[in-house]
Amino acid sequence: MFQIFANGKNITKYVRTESLQIDEAIGERSTCQFDVKYLPGELNLQPGTQISIIEIESGEYLFAGTIDNIDSEEIIQDFPLYIQASIQCADWQQICDRRIVSEAYENVLAGDIVKSIIDSYLAPEGITYTMDSIQDGPTVLQAVFNYVPATDCFDKLSDLAGFNWWIDSNKVFYFCDRATIVAPYTLDGNFKVFNMKMTDNRDNYRNRQYIRAGKGTTDPQTETFKGNGVQKTFTVGFPIALVPTVKVNGIQKTVGIKGVDTGKDWYWNKGDAIITQDDAATPLAATDTLQITYQGLYDVIVLTDDYTAITERQSVEGGTGWYEAVDEEPYLDTSDAAFQNANALLKRYANLCRTLTFETLQSGLHAGQILNVNLPKIKAIGEFLIQKVTYSFKYTGYEPQYRYQIEAASNDNYESWTKFFKANLGQPKTYVIRENIQEQEVLIRLVQQSENTNWSETMTQTLFACPLPSDSLYPSSSLYPC
Repeated sequence: MFQIFANGKNITKYVRTESLQIDEAIGERSTCQFDVKYLPGELNLQPGTQISIIEIESGEYLFAGTIDNIDSEEIIQDFPLYIQASIQCADWQQICDRRIVSEAYENVLAGDIVKSIIDSYLAPEGITYTMDSIQDGPTVLQAVFNYVPATDCFDKLSDLAGFNWWIDSNKVFYFCDRATIVAPYTLDGNFKVFNMKMTDNRDNYRNRQYIRAGKGTTDPQTETFKGNGVQKTFTVGFPIALVPTVKVNGIQKTVGIKGVDTGKDWYWNKGDAIITQDDAATPLAATDTLQITYQGLYDVIVLTDDYTAITERQSVEGGTGWYEAVDEEPYLDTSDAAFQNANALLKRYANLCRTLTFETLQSGLHAGQILNVNLPKIKAIGEFLIQKVTYSFKYTGYEPQYRYQIEAASNDNYESWTKFFKANLGQPKTYVIRENIQEQEVLIRLVQQSENTNWSETMTQTLFACPLPSDSLYPSSSLYPC
């Protein structure tokens, strides 16, 4: 059984026992929901109220977070009048959803980027980390986060590093290699389970991956043109990416930004394929040769194949064996980065998936753990990645029970999940991350500063007696009364 606390107050007696359900999944918020029934004034629950749920037998935290939503109604047929409410909660990860990050990093370890974001944005919310809770991960050559939720930053870093991240019940942040997160038990004939089922499927399967990326930069291009005594604009083959070099009859000319600079021989704009001569200049004659050397912009679209997976599908299904997918990654601006992304997707999805589901009374299994399985009778042997854990009420004969429902997936095309994750990290790599910002854009941050200034001033006042007329004092040409 369990106990539920709201801002430290035990509210278990108000909870309808069979209504509690807790869901935990890889890369998602953990959520819980339960129903309460109480008299007006007995409970003060509202969005943001801190909720913690503890399993009595093990003392383990089943959930910690805050209330997200409350649906309340009055039970008018009861007397006295009761209130019944359905409570939905989200774990501490929701803090990361509501904090917006605007940062840029160069040549920094992924783990150090995580620490920096926590220090700058999440520490005021009570999120902490320890020396061991955040691992280094790979070096990130460049990471630019252009006003995106902290959750998106951590998700991107985790995907590139092959890591998982989560926040525990004590608000300690973890960023760890998935290969090191091992379940505390082996699932074999000695492990008591209920309702076990094995499913083979091809959900999200693909063996050919297209990536529609952003704009890439060409190698230097040189194009030549002849004048005609009239023409003052010349169009090159690609939209221009960087400052071009312009020569007329072999003599280099000055180049400025169109609409910004003045007094130049020629003008250009980024993303524009047109080079324009200065208005005051004489158009090139037919004997003049214009030479433009530039680097252009082009659409990056890449395709990568997993030939082993294609051959395997051909042998089973016939035909081409192709399973194609297209993903949009507009912030990738090189073909190398796009291929890296495509290969990562194929490593993940070019495998038929075996899903193992079962129920157990044993606590300790969590989403993201690698579960060792040894069940030869159902051909389930090896490592399975726990993808989802649900804690809910079950009627089992005369005695109600709470059970853990586990969903775990195999990776049959690899020797093990551990080797799969380590393979992604086995070669030294650097990564570029651009979230919500393109290569030609500049990240601008508003930095607010405050300053205290004290002013003081000294004033000296001199009092002068005012003469008043009297029997012995009369006005004159040099003396006037007040």
